[in-house]
Amino acid sequence: MHCSKGITSLVAFTAVAGMSVLAGCGSSAHHPAPERADVHAGPIHLHWVNFQGEQVPVGDQGPKHIDGPIAAGYDASPAGAALAAIESTIRMSIADDKQWVQVGQQLLAAGAGRDRWATVRIQVSISEPVPTDAAPHVLGYAVTDYTATKADVAVYTRQTDGSLTRNVTAVVRHEDTWLLDLPANPDGPPITAVTHTPPDMVHLPATTKEPTR
Repeated sequence: MHCSKGITSLVAFTAVAGMSVLAGCGSSAHHPAPERADVHAGPIHLHWVNFQGEQVPVGDQGPKHIDGPIAAGYDASPAGAALAAIESTIRMSIADDKQWVQVGQQLLAAGAGRDRWATVRIQVSISEPVPTDAAPHVLGYAVTDYTATKADVAVYTRQTDGSLTRNVTAVVRHEDTWLLDLPANPDGPPITAVTHTPPDMVHLPATTKEPTR
């Protein structure tokens, strides 16, 4: 099967805060809870770069390193996790026939989910960038769950026919980056049609765009 457009499949954390109580000599000392990660804080200095015909978001929270099809190095924060989820999903979906193996090895978490994706991807041929008039636009995201090691992010995208979709993704922390964690046995399609974006969505405005990197 030949596919020149690719599949546009466009994750999040909630830090755990706690309070410790130390008892000693008949008295107790209360320590303030650690600051909770702000899942509503968007990327700083957001801009867009082109990959295979699609615009992908970049900010101070990552990616810190872009080398061909590989974008890596994201802050250990909700915004860093979200940017990784969006970047890696797009790159995984439209990497061409010479790029997809490297993308799978470096942007996806090892496991049955990655193996399942590779089995499907090897049957598809992507040899050209996505045409400009066929490229969807990422509107924003909502971090629905966040910890220091794992995040779930819902990504909202405007398709070229005007419809709105939500893509549910997950990332896991690995060294200085987040890896896309694909489900081994998905219980439903990751992308669903929606009628509106949630009020707490972090908007990613289409502002400046940079050349392909």
